[in-house]
Amino acid sequence: MLRPGLARPIPMGMRFFLPVVGVVMFTSALHAQVRPPAVAGAFYPGSKEELQRDVRGFLATPPQGQTPVAVIAPHAGYVFSGATAGKAFAPLAGSTVKRIILLGPSHYVGFRGGALPTPGTTAFATPLGDMPIDRAAVAQLARFSEFGGPAAAHEREHCLEVELPFLQATFGAAPIVPVLIGGNTDLQTAAALARRLADLVGPGTLVVVSSDFTHHGDSYGHSPFGRGPEVGPKLLQLGRATAERAAAIDARGFAQQVEVAGDTVCGAAPITVLLELLAHAFDGSGRVVEVTTSAEVSANWSQVVTYAGVDFVGAWRPWREDEPAPRLGELNPEEKKAALALARATLETYLTHEGQLAAWFAGNRVAGNLRANAGVFVTINNRGAKAKSEGRLRGCIGVMEAREPLVDAIVSAATSAARDPRFPPLEASELSGVGLEISVLSPMQRVPGPEAIVLRTHGVLLSKGGRHAVFLPQVATETGWDLPTFLSQLSLKAGMSPDAWKAGATFEVFTAQVFGEPE
Repeated sequence: MLRPGLARPIPMGMRFFLPVVGVVMFTSALHAQVRPPAVAGAFYPGSKEELQRDVRGFLATPPQGQTPVAVIAPHAGYVFSGATAGKAFAPLAGSTVKRIILLGPSHYVGFRGGALPTPGTTAFATPLGDMPIDRAAVAQLARFSEFGGPAAAHEREHCLEVELPFLQATFGAAPIVPVLIGGNTDLQTAAALARRLADLVGPGTLVVVSSDFTHHGDSYGHSPFGRGPEVGPKLLQLGRATAERAAAIDARGFAQQVEVAGDTVCGAAPITVLLELLAHAFDGSGRVVEVTTSAEVSANWSQVVTYAGVDFVGAWRPWREDEPAPRLGELNPEEKKAALALARATLETYLTHEGQLAAWFAGNRVAGNLRANAGVFVTINNRGAKAKSEGRLRGCIGVMEAREPLVDAIVSAATSAARDPRFPPLEASELSGVGLEISVLSPMQRVPGPEAIVLRTHGVLLSKGGRHAVFLPQVATETGWDLPTFLSQLSLKAGMSPDAWKAGATFEVFTAQVFGEPE
């Protein structure tokens, strides 16, 4: 049986190789290539008549509201996801387009950035006919290194092809710009891709992102929710929470939820590209049209894929740059409360694979000091009897440098603290018995020697011979150590002798805004 969300290798059909008869025939073949269908007869019907009937049935949902300018739709076999895709595409009925930009994940070839078809490709074919490529738009993107991914990734890829019959049934032979997004694409690259695509959007432009959502089951290497019917409500709840972050045009919240949960959303990278594009070159809003699972058709709860349809209505606008990030200041009570809730939601999502982090982003604005670059440590402390029997500290990891916004730094520090190598990995069952503390750091300053360290005010980074160790300011308060003991313990933490700090060491100090959950 074909997996509902994952393509198996499918022969691309018989290829006929004819002898070259003259230079003209050879040149013509190079510059007039139609990409044949790779999954006709497998993911969707191979006959024109049957495909037309099925697609028209899927598109029968009466359109409501405004016509979308961007759509997220699934790309599994039509028996599993066709109805969901049809509901996402149905509101396009009666509209016209000048250009369709198609974004989807590369399932077979790994790379960073975008991959365009070969320069000679003139169209993508399905049993319904050819969809011509907007070769001028493809050539414009090809000038930029961000779109230098391998053209060969398109050869047997199904994700864009599966969307084409819906578009053909709606618009006919409209020009397309097919782009595959590599799985190694990070947020910075996604933003760069979006900036280039912004030059192609305007009135009459439709952007379609092809993506399935959670792939759950042992065959997908991801099965945190069990193997029975109880999986269904959990997958639907998670799928809607994640899809709502996309509908909210929240690139950060969407990407963080997927990454921290370890979610198997195959099109996370192209969705993030779309959200960056919408955030910077669009005025409007999104809505989740549908969330379903393959098991609703197959009744197979041991191997389930979640599907979501999301539509965006509004208008394309010229690219707007982000406002500069503010300088870090003193966090107010609301910001401290939000930061602690963020750290806990991160841990809950990391350990349960559920949607708590998406819920945090839904309920909190990332503004003020949460947008400022900052170093931060997240400390996990045992409470009650466990603190007495095993010690208070359960994990503490962070980053000294102010390299990223505080909101992202907290997420990173919290997930790292849960896997502090000094302790066993934190388990979900422990979450109710631990308290969280956050230390937001000032910039570090190098001092001439130990005499410049103000105990209980300064945190200290000690460095010597390539070894480093850091204590936060509150360590001295909690332990009652004097300065020599403090520095001796810091030397031991760095893997050196207790008196290593006395000669040849360098010291950098910092202060911290320290706050925690109520005991």
